[in-house]
Amino acid sequence: MLRPALLALCLLTLPAAAAEPPVLTLGESAERAIQQDRLTVALRAEATGPTAAGVQAEINRRMEAAVARARQSAGVSVETGAYWTHEERPQNQPRRWRGAATLELSGSDMAALTALAGALQEGGMAMSGLRFDLRRETARAAEDELTAEALQRLKLRAERAADALGLRVTGYRAIRLGAAGGEPPPRPMPRAAMADLAAANAPAPIAEPGRATVRVSVEADVLLGPK
Repeated sequence: MLRPALLALCLLTLPAAAAEPPVLTLGESAERAIQQDRLTVALRAEATGPTAAGVQAEINRRMEAAVARARQSAGVSVETGAYWTHEERPQNQPRRWRGAATLELSGSDMAALTALAGALQEGGMAMSGLRFDLRRETARAAEDELTAEALQRLKLRAERAADALGLRVTGYRAIRLGAAGGEPPPRPMPRAAMADLAAANAPAPIAEPGRATVRVSVEADVLLGPK
């Protein structure tokens, strides 16, 4: 057994447990309204007839012509979407088939894109909707700038909070970055309106972009220590 004097000496020589530094959790954000620079036009080919095969053949003919015309336009992204057919049985009328296929065109040259949409409407396509958004490159550049701005705000706020507590900032940990955003889907039109547009050979749509708000958030655990 250790003598009491030796035991006391051993206890005195043990290293003291390091105290956990104070931690302050802070969050900041930054945002900016940016002119939208990409337009997406949604079109559709519709057909009605006594047979499914005839309806599908007419839809395919219109879609093939529309895709070929759209691919001639530089800088336009072409994407086909949903395709459906179904049988209708109206009361006191012969049975018939109805179908449709969708086409989306996207680009930054909005004047050229709306002119293309008008030409496709003259070829029998119906307008389904429009939407504006930001090109990926534009959104990323804005997020990079806003991230630096939000981090600078967080740094200044942390220093002011530490000074008010009589402490100083000694470091950061668990830094978290986040961005808020999204692309709304094209606003659909009623089916009756779409049929009227196709039948009337509607002129090119009028499209005016707005501004999109890009937001970035940052959060960090700030380590504090004595001055």
